[in-house]
Amino acid sequence: MNEREIKILTERLIPVPQNITFADGADYIINNGCPVTLKAMETDGITEKAAEIFKSYWNVVPAITLRNETWDKEEEAYTIDVTAHRMEICFAGLKGFLNAMKTLRQLAEVQRGTERLQEYFLVQCRIEDTPAMSFRGIHLCIFPETPLWDIEKQIRLAAYHKFNYAVIETWGVFPFESHPEFGWADVKIDKKELKRIIRLGKELGITLCPQFNLLGHATASRSITGKHAILSYNPSLQPLFEPEGWTWCLTNPKTRSILTDLVVELHEFYDNPPFFHIGCDEADNIGTCRDCRRKVLKDLVKDHICYFHDLLAARGARTIMWHDMLLDRSDPQWNGYIVCGLPEHQLSELYKELPHDIVIADWQYGYPKTKEEDPEPAWPTGKFFKDENFDVLVCPWINNEGTRSLGKFAAEEKLLGMLETTWNICHGPEHARIYATAAYAAWNPAVNFMTTLSTRLSVAQHMRQIGWDMGVNEYTLTGWNMYQVDAGHHPGG
Repeated sequence: MNEREIKILTERLIPVPQNITFADGADYIINNGCPVTLKAMETDGITEKAAEIFKSYWNVVPAITLRNETWDKEEEAYTIDVTAHRMEICFAGLKGFLNAMKTLRQLAEVQRGTERLQEYFLVQCRIEDTPAMSFRGIHLCIFPETPLWDIEKQIRLAAYHKFNYAVIETWGVFPFESHPEFGWADVKIDKKELKRIIRLGKELGITLCPQFNLLGHATASRSITGKHAILSYNPSLQPLFEPEGWTWCLTNPKTRSILTDLVVELHEFYDNPPFFHIGCDEADNIGTCRDCRRKVLKDLVKDHICYFHDLLAARGARTIMWHDMLLDRSDPQWNGYIVCGLPEHQLSELYKELPHDIVIADWQYGYPKTKEEDPEPAWPTGKFFKDENFDVLVCPWINNEGTRSLGKFAAEEKLLGMLETTWNICHGPEHARIYATAAYAAWNPAVNFMTTLSTRLSVAQHMRQIGWDMGVNEYTLTGWNMYQVDAGHHPGG
């Protein structure tokens, strides 16, 4: 097989496996009765799941042989051997099997020379694959403008690209039963539909975890809009917030009581996932009301974070929080990197008093090389928290070089992983780049075939496959934008 053909086949895969070799010879035909051997350490339900996936992906019923064998690799790892007459997949259990099938679906091609689809085939290949990091997450926002069918597409695409966690931040649209007034009164999402998506994610191999902002961003609205999801309709609730409404009032005992109800309700609704994101970024006007400003701010914030850490730990969940308020932006060692703590906050020593099983989510959205000759940015904030014995997630956004570099950094430093953010830009051309670059960086950062055209076309193909899975038959639900003209960044924009 020549280099051009190998390049074509490899660039179809997002992310690229750790090791893949192709061979010449007759193709393996995916049709009814095609032989498939599965070797697994955990075999319960595997045959049934395999039959279900082959039917869903390729509309065939294979001849499956399942063998129980030991597995000494990571639980998400897998190997694939495809020859002209057999397919063999080895893995530990369901997670590895799902990853193998996602790779095979991306690699499979329809037979040529016919008007209508008749069958798929695979070229002969051997794949040995394992993720570079254990936490590969995507951060998604549900705004009032976000339809849940679009969130389902994002979850399906993230799972297809082998992300295994999705942090879901609902911006004032979750219909709380304990406190219905904590969100927009006239814009609520369908809880039954969100619950279906949470459980769908689990089937696809991606765990959905909630985020609720417990310090800043208390408006549950983007600051550039001037909106407040709670106070715009409920001025009587002002005592729960600092005067400007951007942060919660930490001296008011009612604040903690209500936030406890909201956190517990969210964690239960998401089926008690192993992580809960408490936000805590950009709390610029923290501690400014009369009662808070007369207290030691560090003590207030410590008590607040530790309380919710303990609450979540008792429920079996690890706390994730953003890094930026724990570092002083006037400290020159952070020059060029995102840090939001003000000198007057005096929070730069707070990390020493926080539980060290808190996961620090270090969001860095650029590519800040200190010197032109430096091979990569130093990423000192992530190193700092790692050296202080915290698990760290690197959190890039739309800078492709930054995402690639942070993936390499996380793998080399053996960090917990990556949480790719999307915010208000998860549609349009940026959408393809964000997903693909982060998928490469989180799974196999040593290899990145990222090019604007090839990636866009591959992701477009993956979106079509997801649309087939969803039964999409409406123009506005196809692709990554509802419209082709003046599409904007939101699906309905």
